[in-house]
Amino acid sequence: MIEIILLAAIAIFVLTRLFSVFGKSEGAPPPAFRRNEQSESRPQPVHVVQDNEDDEDDENLSGLQLIARSDPEFSQAEFLKGAKAAYEMIVKAFADGDRATLKSLLKPDILEDYERAINAREESGDEPLELMRLREATIEEGELNGSVAEISVLFAAELTNGERVTKTRELWTFERDTKSRDPNWQLADVSAA
Repeated sequence: MIEIILLAAIAIFVLTRLFSVFGKSEGAPPPAFRRNEQSESRPQPVHVVQDNEDDEDDENLSGLQLIARSDPEFSQAEFLKGAKAAYEMIVKAFADGDRATLKSLLKPDILEDYERAINAREESGDEPLELMRLREATIEEGELNGSVAEISVLFAAELTNGERVTKTRELWTFERDTKSRDPNWQLADVSAA
């Protein structure tokens, strides 16, 4: 009789232990449940600046990395997409003699150069070159001077005036003050590449 009671006690103990281990849901929930929880509480990316970051660390970063540190919203892919659109708008505005559009996209110094070229073309009666095809656009370098970000993009394009096709390779440098609320970049320099 004592043996039966002892075996029953052991069986109850073992069953209790098994239930406590297998009866609980431990570990990560199945993917179907995880999707709902993650969509509600997905952590947002946060830009953290360490107190111990110093000028020596900055020397090891590229210009584009420094720009991204200064402006957490900066994305190379989005910048390049915008630079291509700006290139097309500027070439079209230059061909059309649209000074108002150019004024919003160019820094004052380069705007003067474009206006002089438009005036000379209008006086001579030459046909403007229009964009036929943008063949290439690649970021060449980035630099951060104080809070002013500068990014140079190499553009290779084909332009036409209806009679002939001209192939161009130019390095365009865009500027933006990273402290400004205005997210738009302006063309600051153009040089042959």
